[in-house]
Amino acid sequence: MQGKVRALKAFSSWLIREGYIPENLLANIRLPKAPNKITDTLTPDEIDKLMSAQNPLTAIGSRNIAILTILLDTGMRESELCNLYKEDVHIEEGFLKVMGKGSKERILPFGALGQKVLWRYVLHFRPEPENSSDNYLFLTLDGKKLQPNAVKLLLKRWGKRAGVPRLHAHLCRHTFATSFLIHKCGDVFRLQQMLGHTTLEMVRRYVHYASTQDMIQGHVLSPMDRMGIKGLRSYKIDKLLKNNKV
Repeated sequence: MQGKVRALKAFSSWLIREGYIPENLLANIRLPKAPNKITDTLTPDEIDKLMSAQNPLTAIGSRNIAILTILLDTGMRESELCNLYKEDVHIEEGFLKVMGKGSKERILPFGALGQKVLWRYVLHFRPEPENSSDNYLFLTLDGKKLQPNAVKLLLKRWGKRAGVPRLHAHLCRHTFATSFLIHKCGDVFRLQQMLGHTTLEMVRRYVHYASTQDMIQGHVLSPMDRMGIKGLRSYKIDKLLKNNKV
């Protein structure tokens, strides 16, 4: 709905500039509040389906598995992934340097699985770059830079084939941020730094998502359970009902 209202307001502004109408009737219309819906993260089962849909012993499969693993393990943006230079990826040390929005560089660590898939891709399947001065990490089969639109299309097709049609790069970023908090990989300030956000506003949303996921997946302590209400502990009554099948 917000997008439609924005378009109408822009069109109304254009009409007034071109002299088609005497005044901008939509100038004071406020944008409707966008619903703050909880987005489901990728589940371990879905991620397993996606990985199983690629052949790690082929150039394309090895590259694609490395791309998805790094997206899920660092939360980097689609454009940041494509602009990643090979020399900025320190596989043995388990971290990479990425240039984010506002030309701000940040350090992103990744785990043992990321090291494994990156070594496989770089040592055995990565082609020589077409232009040696543009030594990007992820390349097409003919050595050209992988473009964001190509990654977008790749994930869309991959998701459909694997039975996870909702797959896209931002969902990987959302999954990373939520999992980072659920599995206590660090605090919100560390997450803010890794995501490249200038404020904590967006990170607060991930805290909400993570808390929701934790309630669904984990065991939440019950206030009633902890009060120890003796009258509700009717084990003898439950046993009697069970035996009599009332």
